[in-house]
Amino acid sequence: MNLKLFQSLCVILLYTSYLAAQTVEKVNVELYNVALPDALKELEVKSGTHILFNYKDIGEYYVTCHVENQTFEHAINVILSEKPLTYKKVRENTYVIQRSEVVQKLHEVRYLLSGVVTDSLNQPVDAAVISVMNPQTGVPLGQTITSGEGRFSMKVKGNVQLYVSCLGYTPFLSLPFQLSRDTICDIKLHSSSILLDNVLVVGEKQTPSVQVVNGNTIFTPKNSAALAGSSALDVLKKAPGVLVDGNNNISIGGRNGVLIIFNGKPTYLKQEELLAMLKSMSSSVINSIEIIHNPSVQYDAEGSGGIININTKRSRAEGYSFSLNNGFSYWSNFRQNTEFSFSYTRNKLSLMGNYHHQFGYYDLDYGMYRIQSGKKFYSPTDDTDKRKTIAGNLDIEYKFNDKHLIGGQLTINTLFGPGQTITTTEVRDEKSNKLEQILYARNEYYMQKGNRYGGNMYYMATPKEGVKYVVDVNYAWFDGGSGNLQPNIYTSPAGEVLKDYLYKSVNSRNIHIYALSYNQQHKLGKGNLKSGFKYSNVNAGNGYKFFEVKDGKEILDVTQSNDFTYEEQILAAYLLYSYPFNKFNVEFGLRGEKTWADGRLFTIDGLNDKNNKISYLNIFPSINLNYQIAEEQALSIGYGGRIDRPAYQDLNPFEYLLDELSYWKGNPFLMPQKTHRITLSYSNKRTSVIAAYTYMKDYKAQITDTLSVNKVIMTPRNIGKQQQFSVTFNQGLNLAPWWETNMNVTGYYVNKNIAFDEFRKFKKDGIAGIFAIMNTFRLPWKIQLEVNGSYATKRLGASNEKMDSSGYVDLAIGRSFMKKRLAVNLSLTDLFWTMNWDSYSSFEGLQLWNWGKGESRQIKINVSYRFGKEKNKSHQLDFQELDRL
Repeated sequence: MNLKLFQSLCVILLYTSYLAAQTVEKVNVELYNVALPDALKELEVKSGTHILFNYKDIGEYYVTCHVENQTFEHAINVILSEKPLTYKKVRENTYVIQRSEVVQKLHEVRYLLSGVVTDSLNQPVDAAVISVMNPQTGVPLGQTITSGEGRFSMKVKGNVQLYVSCLGYTPFLSLPFQLSRDTICDIKLHSSSILLDNVLVVGEKQTPSVQVVNGNTIFTPKNSAALAGSSALDVLKKAPGVLVDGNNNISIGGRNGVLIIFNGKPTYLKQEELLAMLKSMSSSVINSIEIIHNPSVQYDAEGSGGIININTKRSRAEGYSFSLNNGFSYWSNFRQNTEFSFSYTRNKLSLMGNYHHQFGYYDLDYGMYRIQSGKKFYSPTDDTDKRKTIAGNLDIEYKFNDKHLIGGQLTINTLFGPGQTITTTEVRDEKSNKLEQILYARNEYYMQKGNRYGGNMYYMATPKEGVKYVVDVNYAWFDGGSGNLQPNIYTSPAGEVLKDYLYKSVNSRNIHIYALSYNQQHKLGKGNLKSGFKYSNVNAGNGYKFFEVKDGKEILDVTQSNDFTYEEQILAAYLLYSYPFNKFNVEFGLRGEKTWADGRLFTIDGLNDKNNKISYLNIFPSINLNYQIAEEQALSIGYGGRIDRPAYQDLNPFEYLLDELSYWKGNPFLMPQKTHRITLSYSNKRTSVIAAYTYMKDYKAQITDTLSVNKVIMTPRNIGKQQQFSVTFNQGLNLAPWWETNMNVTGYYVNKNIAFDEFRKFKKDGIAGIFAIMNTFRLPWKIQLEVNGSYATKRLGASNEKMDSSGYVDLAIGRSFMKKRLAVNLSLTDLFWTMNWDSYSSFEGLQLWNWGKGESRQIKINVSYRFGKEKNKSHQLDFQELDRL
């Protein structure tokens, strides 16, 4: 099946390549009274050529023309005909539009501004964007890009300000200065891992993309037709090197224990609450996903598998904009999603808001087959998730001046509604295979909720270059729980009822999170010193009531009902210093985290109350050494330590009934999982290789164990240690002006030395891999086609299980209308329905097979419309950084 899957993918790629090759050799342009900037954008999209211009030079002109099957230069000559404009080829595939010399001479005397742009190693920077602006208004007066030798020149006049930007470098902004004669400016740029959006290139980037910066993988899902109308969790599933299994465990390159943060800030939520939040969040609010393989000490020490930083969109364009997004999807069930967002910026004030909902059912088909104590148990389950999701946020920011700003955010993410699981278990004799009895078990979730409400305030001061102070205050409240009716009916093979039980369970989760952080940055010698501290407090209450219902009366089972409270406080501080010399940059840091935790179990009868109170101090060093071999070629090595603290739910020692034959139970003796990792990375333009060694001790996983002669119980335990060697290769290619592709391949070797107890010890090792590919084709008539796929080989699971291979192929087409204000996308996800989570595990007395898949194959249609008035949006200079708090 897997071979057929990839054969089909290859056929699709070859066919679409052939189709595009037959139709995009020459360009066709038909325009009627179209503004010249929009005409140049359309030509750029159809030709795959970058065009730079100044709105001031061309904004007053309109174009009417018809060009059919002609070259790029013929088309641009027609578009610019009878206008006082000319074009200049400044490098391969890049042109600059400028006023003709005749027009220039009619203006006041201009002076020559020239210079050389170099990096910190005094190497020339190619293709840096140079913009000369009016210091009072910020309006560009002229722009160009540097040559291969880093040189630039242009004629300007008056009081000006110089802005220089290039991907991979921190932008440079000069002080205002008066031009009264020819002037030479030599500019030095410093390497940066900061992403810039809309950097003076006509037309926004039209395709999802993958970049590797300083060893971190950055996935930008912007304008992806395949992800339109999806959730943030769906975007994570498509990120290169990230694997989300059937139980929604998130791993990077086969490493579990991943920390999810937003805009550089942790959520402090554990897996179940975090998943509810990701499911309710729309994909359209995500600007980029940054996969940080070896985080520095300025990040929380959580996340032994690495950190996934989800950066959300923040508009700073002067003016206002609105967007409306509506979509539908269908396979087994019909689903509908709607989103509305707005932004408004005027002078010092910025407002931004978003509302999103997704309604409809979602089916899952999974089950378990096990051989235990001479019996065979076959238990398929039909699961229908009927929950709805609603999310919204409101952001406000006020800039007092260029050095001080204050902001805040209110967020709500809700997941609520009923659900149902139907499990039928056949019990047979192992030797004769004779059917002995059948258990019909249902879970009727008449109530489910997972609601997160949050507030955030921050203040930022940048009194001078290289100095920054940030104060951040956060509060979040998570309100979750469910109510469940559980009928369990045993029948004979003939259908005679042998036993009949009706249970009811009610659980609740109430979590309050407080956090305060302070961060600062200063120049120290030739280097930069970053430092800060953070205090967080998590108060969690977990209640569980279990009833047996007889004759319509609910009888509380005091042996299976309890309240569990958990409080965790963490005080952290860090120092991080980076120092450049010659072609090297050294970064070393130290982070300390003091943890206080108090877990208390209160039973109904008061006979089994327990208290588990602990405190511990951990020190985490990090070291990174970067060697800049050439301008776009770098080698780096790093080391860091991480920790994974137990989720408070996992510490609750009481048993939860899933059905009469399966249970879940927490473990109050769980210890934090600690990790050491060494990484070595090499990057050259769009090619990168990252090698890593990871060692985990007190390794934690959920295991399935036997309980009595015919039951199983799932529980988390520290089961030993694990080592992993991994190599990740990423390659981005423009195979043609109309075809962009990105490949990501991760291969890894895992060695486990684990034990369930002193009698059941396992030494497991194995090799596995994850392959992902993204293809975007720009077809005729402004159609964008995406063909994306992923494949994970057979691999070891979290404990002693072996996972089968799985993967997916997605197809999507999209087109924009009305000057890109209206977009229509159609997609088919998981074309061959191969995204499953099948596994096998065994030890003495138990053989266990698990299988399952969800409604991942869906047909989706999504329509979005944007309107508003923003000043020079396509060329807006964005000086804001992605703050890493």
